[in-house]
Amino acid sequence: MELELILQIIENNGYLGLFLWLWVGVFIFPVPNELIVMTVGLSSSLKTLHPVLAFIVIYLGILAALSTCYTIGRLIGRPLLKYFQKSKRMSKTIDASLKLMEKYHAFSLSFSYFVPGIRNFLPFLYGFSKLPFKKFALFAYSGALIWLLVTFTIGYVFGDHIDAIIKHEKELLLGLAGFTLLFLIFRFTRRKREKDREKLHDQGLGL
Repeated sequence: MELELILQIIENNGYLGLFLWLWVGVFIFPVPNELIVMTVGLSSSLKTLHPVLAFIVIYLGILAALSTCYTIGRLIGRPLLKYFQKSKRMSKTIDASLKLMEKYHAFSLSFSYFVPGIRNFLPFLYGFSKLPFKKFALFAYSGALIWLLVTFTIGYVFGDHIDAIIKHEKELLLGLAGFTLLFLIFRFTRRKREKDREKLHDQGLGL
């Protein structure tokens, strides 16, 4: 889809259309979210949309889409999973998602939004596996926020070069996903060490 057409759709439908596009459009239109968000970032830099309001609307649309995928997986995950497994392409996505879940557990939700195809399928699988919604939201929503901050900023600052960015989209997203994973592991390890120190300190005081 041409960038001009995306801009035209955004201008014609406003913030409500943008929200619905990020929520429902993910299931209907084969347009990469990166292209949509960077185009909105570009549009915001041109003052067509208010940057803060556009950012909030996009984020709410993404949260709605993730929550919908999770809910669908929780309610009717079994029959849909059997249906998806019949498709060779979907079967590969399922296998890739399961490997991430097995290796990183709920942490996989934090960087999955950087991986097209898996970003909306992983929430479905976690819904099917009955992961508590609070835990799902913590990891999925925070990861989506980081992705949005990066992608929106790229569109806002480098919007004139979107074509070149999209051309190397896969490499950029994989690099960002790796960086996000390392950052989250660092934060988790640091927090765990702090808790261990506090625990040892409390035990020492108890002695």
